[in-house]
Formats: sequence, structure tokens, C-alpha cells
Amino acid sequence: MERSLAESLIDELTKHLGIINPDKDLFLNILTSAEVPESSKFYEVLPNKQQLVEERKRYHYLSLRKVLRNRNAKENQLSLWKSKYESIASAFGICSSDVLSRNLRVNKDLIEMMDECKEPFSLLGEFQTYNFDNHDETLFIITRPVLVIPSVENRKPYNWENANTKYEKEVGVIFRHSERIKPQEYFSR
Repeated sequence: MERSLAESLIDELTKHLGIINPDKDLFLNILTSAEVPESSKFYEVLPNKQQLVEERKRYHYLSLRKVLRNRNAKENQLSLWKSKYESIASAFGICSSDVLSRNLRVNKDLIEMMDECKEPFSLLGEFQTYNFDNHDETLFIITRPVLVIPSVENRKPYNWENANTKYEKEVGVIFRHSERIKPQEYFSR
């Protein structure tokens, strides 16, 4: 990807609310080394590199997963079958970047934002927090998608991000595993 386009995307990423301050050099290197050729595909997958920030009993991971081609958003809307699959996957709490990119393509408002965007690319990333900061040191895991659509002033995709944020807590004594919880359970602790 051209450096000027990558810098523009990273500048937009730094304006994103609710995430850590991105490591500009790390993400700029990822984007400038990514091959994003002309294509009819909706996205290109980025290497899985993460930024880690450690706070008191909290670990935050920020990663960029996909470069999205804004001009291909409308042309790559999902078929009825894939839309149904996406709604089932979302109901079961599956939160991979593939599921999220399909979920994004069934959201008419987001497709419209991408289609109206003057920049050629958007970004889909992930922000994950491992939080032990509570009275009984239960591990909570919050996984939030990060969608960066450049130059979208009034209509940010935060509602979509919030709707696709997954809250989990670790349960079990011998066989520890994550269990999905409602956001209210996390915020009421």
C-alpha cells in the first residue's frame, strides 16, 4: 500500500474512541508492506501482529485484520443465504474477522458510508481487553471490532462496533473456559 494512504488510515485510527493509543510505526509498517492490488474482492487480510499495552491488571491488544476496499462494498453485499448464515453466526457469538466482514456487508448504513467515502480503503481491526481488575480477580475478556472509515464525520460506526462487542468471563475451577455474558454483568461488577 502507498505510504500516503497508509498514513491517512493510521491518522484516522488514532482518532478512534475507546481503544488504546495506536503504535503508529507498527501499524504503518504493516500497511505499507501489505499488498493491496486492484481487485474485485472486498478485502485483503493483514498479517496478525498486535500491539500490547499493559495497565494495572489489564492487558489490551490492538490489531488490524483487514484492509477493506470502499468501492467494492456495494458490489460485494451478501446473498440471502450468506446473510442468514451471518445472522446465525452472530447469534452464537462467533466473532472472527471473517464473520465481522460478512456482518458489515449486510449493514446498509455502513455500506453507504463506505461507498460515499472519498478514500479508497477502510480498516477492520480488533481491540481485545483481558481484565483482572475486580474484587475477586475474575478474568473478563472484552473483544470489540474496530472499524475505521476515513472522513466519516457525523456518522461513526460505533453503534455497529458496540453491537458486535463480545463480553466473556472465565469460569470453572479445574477446567477453566470462557463464557459469554451480557454487557450489564460486566459493567455492574
